[in-house]
Amino acid sequence: MKRWITYILVLVAVPAIAQVNCLTTADQLGPYFIENAPLITNDTLAPGIKDTTRALQLTFFVSSNCDTLDLDTLSSTYMVELWHANGQGDYSNVDGNPNDFAYRGKLELTGKSTVFYTELPGIYPSRPSHIHIKSYLADTWFTDTLVTQLYFEGDSLLPFDIASTFPERWIRLDTTAKGYFGGYAFGLALHIGANERASTSWKCFPNPATNALELKATGTDRFIQIMDVRGIVRFEGTVPFGGVLDISDWPRGSYIVRKGGKAQLVLVQ
Repeated sequence: MKRWITYILVLVAVPAIAQVNCLTTADQLGPYFIENAPLITNDTLAPGIKDTTRALQLTFFVSSNCDTLDLDTLSSTYMVELWHANGQGDYSNVDGNPNDFAYRGKLELTGKSTVFYTELPGIYPSRPSHIHIKSYLADTWFTDTLVTQLYFEGDSLLPFDIASTFPERWIRLDTTAKGYFGGYAFGLALHIGANERASTSWKCFPNPATNALELKATGTDRFIQIMDVRGIVRFEGTVPFGGVLDISDWPRGSYIVRKGGKAQLVLVQ
């Protein structure tokens, strides 16, 4: 059984085919998102490759602290919902088009990389070719969703679109006899699992912290657990009333404080 582990997901030094930086910026969901897209079971977005001249192979990565993350070590499935236009620039399930979920699906990312097949999306008025993305951990109570759009370097419409200001989301494509291929590494700016619920009755302060951390809580329960972003427990025990936890020798970085099923992100600097 896998341990529940909290990670920062950022981009990584991955093979040259992947667009590499340390932050995936967000983008609009767009008007064509549809709930309940089917699960992709063969790494190919339905209806498959109909036009071999537009065949597209993408390799997706996720990373932690700029090291490739093995998603099989997570206790939760990392899911990516994808949707894009067909070769003519039309979306399924909207505007009177067939409700067949063509070029819509949910892809489970596994291991250190996942290969995905589809067709190069078509363009439509004023918009370059792009793929919509909604990614998240599927089996957790907290919110970690990334909504964004991926574009393709060299698209002639990029200079006229808002995408021109987000080159970190342009995928560089190579061409082979089998079509186009490229890669992208997803990165989240938030700590997965570190969102503090509004109803929480406790907090740690100061935040950011330097040498000491104090727990402010209602009730008599003073037990907390603090782990770093790789899931290594730095402290587990009871903090006395009015007491402080000495963190002067802790490495600078981000930590997750857990108490009673809730979590708070604390930055040590």
